[in-house]
Order: sequence, then structure tokens, then C-alpha cells
Amino acid sequence: PILLAQEKNHNWLNITGNWETRNDNKEYYLLETKRATQKHDHSEIVNYNSIITEDPIPEFSSIQFSFEMGGTPGTPSEMVVFFSARDFRTYYGFKLKADGAKDASLVFHGSSVRDTTLRPHIKGNFVITDFAAKDVPLEYNREYRAEVRVKKNRATLYLDGRKALEAEAPEALSGGKIGFSNRNAALRIAGLKVYDGRTLVFEDDFSKDSIKRYRVQATTMSKEEYEKRRKGK
Repeated sequence: PILLAQEKNHNWLNITGNWETRNDNKEYYLLETKRATQKHDHSEIVNYNSIITEDPIPEFSSIQFSFEMGGTPGTPSEMVVFFSARDFRTYYGFKLKADGAKDASLVFHGSSVRDTTLRPHIKGNFVITDFAAKDVPLEYNREYRAEVRVKKNRATLYLDGRKALEAEAPEALSGGKIGFSNRNAALRIAGLKVYDGRTLVFEDDFSKDSIKRYRVQATTMSKEEYEKRRKGK
């Protein structure tokens, strides 16, 4: 079955940052507006401004979308498209590090759990590994058409139809959640389509707000109850 954003209340989970859907009278798009990040250090995804699909995509071979990085030339910024995510600490992705003044650094990397015996909330319990890197031309405030193709353990990123970087992961890049991250740049995403072969398995044109956001709600409790919750009892 095709997972359509319009068929569900929520298609995305806003992990960090301010993600929203907008329309500029030409197209609908997803936009992150906070830009600045905080190092919470529970995972690299959390250290960025990140959004992730609410449900995993069982199998896929191609992720297609348009993106635009907005920033001040000379100011370093980053964006990530990640995929095959089993949780916030286990995923693979392509990262673009740019400053709008010279070529950007394109990196294929992965995140894994450092110590699986520790509880998920422990900070710093993840490892980022870079598998391949290359400098590529990238301009701020210009739209690019991107495609991530995966086959077995190989991932390839195309920018405007041209192969930008091809790399291998240490394991098969099977299904999982996909998402986007940014740091110090206004990131705009449009026209997302995910295929498994020729079959469209997921799409979102961002014409509707299908983003689930965490809400903080104040509550009162006794000191004893607070201590029980703090200790996980």
C-alpha cells in the first residue's frame, strides 16, 4: 500500500527545531525556521533540527525530493537526508556542509549505538562514522532536485540528475524511517516521493500539515512521586 500523508493524521514527527508546511503560491513545501541548534547529545539527529517519518517504510530503493538551503554566505551550515533509521541513534545519511561561498563537503555517514547495554536516554551513547566524502558545488537559496538510490549496501546521491557521491555501508540499507536535519540554515523540502523499484510507496506534497509535535504540559506531583519517576520506578 502507498502511504499518503493525506490518509493519516500524522505523517511526520518533529524531533527538534521548528518544522512547518507552507505555500508560496507556486508550491507547497516543508520548512525548518529555527536554524540554530542545541547539543542535547542523546543522538546526532537530536543535536540537529530534525524531522522523521512517523512510520518506517518497509522497503525502498529511491528517495526523491527538492531542497533549498537558505543562509548567509560565509556562515557554515549543514543539512542531512537520513534513511534506514531504526531509531534516533541508528541510521545512515548524506550530509552537506556548506558556507555558500565555496564548494560544499558531501559526506555519507552512519550512526550506531556505542554500548547497547545502556538505557536509551544515556547521553553520548552513539558513534558517527564517515564512510565517504567529496566536495561538490552548492549555492545558497537555490533549489536542487535530489535523489538517493539504495541497492543492497550501496547508496548514491544525485543532485540535479548528476551523480554526486556513491558509497557503501557495512550492512544492507534495508527499510526504515527517513527524515531531514539542518543546522544554521533555513531548510526547504518539496515534492517528496519514495519508490521501491517502480512502485510508489510513500509521498508527501506537504499540502497538509501532517506533523506531530511534542507538547510540554506542566503538572504537579508530590516529592515522593517525583522521586519514583526520576528513578524509573
